[in-house]
Amino acid sequence: MLKGRFSQLSYFNQILLSLSLVVGISFVLLFIGAILCYLFFGINIMTDTNALDINGTNPNIAALKFYQAIYSIGMFIVPPFIIAFFLSYSVSNYLKINQLAKPSVFLKAFLLILLALPSINMMAELNSQIHFPEFLKGAEQWMRESEEKAALVTQKFLKMDNLGDLFVNLILIAAIPAIGEELLFRGVLQKQLSKLTGNIHWGIFISAVLFSALHMQFFGFFPRLFLGMLFGYLLVWTGSLWVPILAHFVNNGLAVSISYFIGKGQLPQESDAIGSTNTMWELSLISLILFSYLAYQLFSARKRQIES
Repeated sequence: MLKGRFSQLSYFNQILLSLSLVVGISFVLLFIGAILCYLFFGINIMTDTNALDINGTNPNIAALKFYQAIYSIGMFIVPPFIIAFFLSYSVSNYLKINQLAKPSVFLKAFLLILLALPSINMMAELNSQIHFPEFLKGAEQWMRESEEKAALVTQKFLKMDNLGDLFVNLILIAAIPAIGEELLFRGVLQKQLSKLTGNIHWGIFISAVLFSALHMQFFGFFPRLFLGMLFGYLLVWTGSLWVPILAHFVNNGLAVSISYFIGKGQLPQESDAIGSTNTMWELSLISLILFSYLAYQLFSARKRQIES
């Protein structure tokens, strides 16, 4: 019986097993993705290394998005279920997807993200202004060049001509990462790190650090760290992984939707920077106060539920 076969492993070995499964399953799915790219788009990734080069003269954006979806599913969505299968006799309970929260809780999570956006934009603006000491200038330059390349990828992915493009991007950039990253980082790693350290707060913080670091964008590290911790506490406060999944989807989905309406000329260019140091930074302070109040309400409700 393989189900729950490794549940008696030490917490450290459970983390090693989880990471090994993530890497192994990712490689398998990426290989399958390469085959599907050849079948659907006529692109042989194995022999033509520039086939999916975003910086090329005529990149196949549709193939890039398809391969990105396969990569995300292979790395974030499939492994957590297999990990939970090996480490628990109840996959849904292990991942905290066995129950839904009340509609009012989902509404509060939705509002939390809306209220957090100005503060997140302010953190992103401050984060981008960080400068390294002189002896680390080379590292800073490399990081900024990496940021520019990542921004170029995002810009090309977010070029949307119609509602069909918007729908595809909501699936690729909002839904798949929201489900997958929450399953892996909050459903699996946060649980394991909390048990390893014996402290739920350390589990939330370390998994949020890993979540932010995975994006390989230092000058957006702190706002993603904040979001990762928020998603982690939403899981703890509500007991349902569907709540941080919704919050994650709303955060990513708003970014995609705002970009679409800016491109259509229906929103001003500053719409995606509300609350930054250059755009209504006072709003970020007000939103932070309201955000803190709403977060405290969720915390208090969970505390009362546990005590009762």
